Amino acid sequence: MDVVRFFVELLKLPAIVVGLIALIGLVAQRKRVGEVVTGTLKTTLSLLIIGGGIGVLINALLPIQTMFELGIDKNRFDTFVTFDEAVVSAVQNANVGDIGVLIGWTLLFGYAFHLFLARVTPFRYVYLTGHMIWIHAGAYAILYDSFGLPKGLTVVLASLTFGTYMTLAPAAAQPVMRRITGTDEVAFGHGQTILNLVAAGAGKVVGKGSRTTEEMRVPEGLNFFRDIAVSTTIVMLVVAYAAALLAIGQVGVDGFLKAFGEQIPKGQSWVVFTLLQALGFTAGMLILLFGVRMLIAEIVPAFHGIAERLIPGARPALDVPVIFPFAPNALIVGLISGLIGQIVGMVALVAIGWPVPIPSMIVAFFASGAGAIFGNATGGRRGAWLGGFLWGFLGWLIISYAYHEQVFGNLNQMGAKGLAFTVPDAIVPGIIIHWIAQLFGA
Repeated sequence: MDVVRFFVELLKLPAIVVGLIALIGLVAQRKRVGEVVTGTLKTTLSLLIIGGGIGVLINALLPIQTMFELGIDKNRFDTFVTFDEAVVSAVQNANVGDIGVLIGWTLLFGYAFHLFLARVTPFRYVYLTGHMIWIHAGAYAILYDSFGLPKGLTVVLASLTFGTYMTLAPAAAQPVMRRITGTDEVAFGHGQTILNLVAAGAGKVVGKGSRTTEEMRVPEGLNFFRDIAVSTTIVMLVVAYAAALLAIGQVGVDGFLKAFGEQIPKGQSWVVFTLLQALGFTAGMLILLFGVRMLIAEIVPAFHGIAERLIPGARPALDVPVIFPFAPNALIVGLISGLIGQIVGMVALVAIGWPVPIPSMIVAFFASGAGAIFGNATGGRRGAWLGGFLWGFLGWLIISYAYHEQVFGNLNQMGAKGLAFTVPDAIVPGIIIHWIAQLFGA
């Protein structure tokens, strides 16, 4: 039993899963032992490097996120936090009505259905983003369970929806992915596909004649801005200190220091603490980009074995950071314009009286940044700015709508108090299915 538990725990780790996939692909190609060992280990290590970079990024972003939360007067309107992993984790842990068990079965059968579709349809993509697989399985299981359906029917419908999504979403994004990466060998596997495609469509409309963000011209004396490490640091310094000053304006310096407690070493000022968060963000991003480059170099040739033997013509659909190295300037544009979009969205939500999601630096970077890269691919700089903004603005509206209308049921009663889903690939289909269910009286 302990051995089984050991292997189950191993298979929960994305680095191990993707490493095993690389191993299978290399063995299927009958590579030499040295090539198999090297490819497998480097693929696994690349995922660990990416995870380490994301960890450093998030550790720097969370204090900035807290600063924004401190700076917002929550007494004026109803606020909540948008965080997918927290929603699914809270619901699974509470396990009200055995929903946690339903999520597990949906993940198993839904992914099996996805692999079946990838084998028998023209949409030859294999979705490999572990946390997104878990999030969408959770979202669809929670959605159908909220209609009061029998548990067996809930698992069947959630699995069919989940497997279909994982097959079609990478296919829908692939035309833009070809423009971003210059190749057809890597696909996009993340829950933000719908709004990324909106960003790409908007870029196509406004971007005629607009140069790509990666060709930005700056005066010779300002060439250092073209270094992604320098430009990212400068942007994050502005964002971090703006958040810090907003927080201090609400709670004062003493309240600021008290809110972070032991996170701020004794005697360290808020100025130094904020500086370190901005620098930590850049360090995390550089680690992340290195890991992504390493992953692409290893997983693409290894995956050919699976494509040739098991699912002919299959492409790996990978997590959002896979596109970051192809347009790092657009990524920073998206961070800025996405944050602006969130703020404008908040103002609109206050005006109509809906609940307001707290600004999220994580969404601004990972989601609006990706939206800007998609917009840049079709519309250059104008597309990047508009794509990032639209992701923040429209994203905040649909997130609030789903929370306000309880599209996924009463998440508070299921253990996810004050939390809501973020990814549009779960929310938009969820809204449509919710509308249909209402027509039938569910």
